[in-house]
Amino acid sequence: MNAEITQTIEETMRAQQVIKIFGGQRYEANRFNDRSERLRRFMLKTASTMATTEPITQFINSFSVSVIIMIALSQAGDGQMTVGGFASFITAMLMTLTPLKHLAAVNGPLQRGLAAGTTVFGIIDAMPEREHGQLLRQRATGRLDFENVGFSYPGQRQPALADIQLSVAPGETVALVGMSGGGKSTLVNLVPEFYTPSSGRILLDGQPISEIALTSLRAQMAMVSQNVVLFDDTVAANIAYGDSNPDMARIEAAAKAAYLEEVITGLPDAYQTQIGDNGMRLSGGQRQRLAIARAIYKNAPILILDEATSALDTESERAVQAALDQLMQGRTTLVIAHRLSTIEHADRIVVLQDGRIAETGTHAELLSRNGVYAHLYHLQFARES
Repeated sequence: MNAEITQTIEETMRAQQVIKIFGGQRYEANRFNDRSERLRRFMLKTASTMATTEPITQFINSFSVSVIIMIALSQAGDGQMTVGGFASFITAMLMTLTPLKHLAAVNGPLQRGLAAGTTVFGIIDAMPEREHGQLLRQRATGRLDFENVGFSYPGQRQPALADIQLSVAPGETVALVGMSGGGKSTLVNLVPEFYTPSSGRILLDGQPISEIALTSLRAQMAMVSQNVVLFDDTVAANIAYGDSNPDMARIEAAAKAAYLEEVITGLPDAYQTQIGDNGMRLSGGQRQRLAIARAIYKNAPILILDEATSALDTESERAVQAALDQLMQGRTTLVIAHRLSTIEHADRIVVLQDGRIAETGTHAELLSRNGVYAHLYHLQFARES
């Protein structure tokens, strides 16, 4: 039981971005409450069992005391112990029994409490997310504007992003490329406000996202990360995650669009198959396609793809890329890709270097400039060759 509730807490902490973006807070709260109740019942049974063994323990202690007293009386009868010595011996023995018994039982709970307290107080002291903001009454068109955006991680001297000026039109696909550590993931994590910009501001449809309620802001977005997060639940529940009234027809359509239909029909219970902790019963490519199906099901106007095809083989990548191409139509899409061949047809490519925008343009334009992008492209092409 302890392992189950610990797994639930760990999974929720690890998947906090997915929970926030897909609105699964209530679902996770109900799951935690269910397992907490099961743990409570288990602990009550344990306490009852321990209560029945206490009389046995007391009997053994009493028997041991009786034996010691008989030995002391025998010694006193032989003249080896005075009456005062006998009384002192008995008194000291009786006084030490209870403290010794309690002392032996204190260390375990004390150590568990100290270890748990460090983590608990760390979470309590963390800065909570903001709760203010306006609710969006309609679906966003998807226009994003970055105005002089900068961001620095706590304790880091070098800013992760500096002076980012970028406008993304509704329905436009913008690819973010660059060397590792250039700030690509940091930039897309600012859009759903997983991080707050250190300077500048980000606007959605002309409104600063800091003025929009987080639930409304994140309801406009779907995200597929290279670090796929799945839940110990059924295939259908993972695809429709965050939807309190899942539509089976939409679930099947999303699975088909992500080229998962054949995989799911081959599972023991099809869509009701339990996939295990973080989808451990699926392959890496299947897990990533399941995450893509989840984004397809949400049907949000803004799509964030962070290496969404990184774990796929060549055949699966082609199939999923075709599905993603259809999914991106009519949606504002931010794509992070290290494999440059997957973003050649993006409307615009933004090259980030050391947290700044080095150059922007289409694939053909950037190659013709023979700049940072051209260098990355030729380097990768030579490596693959």
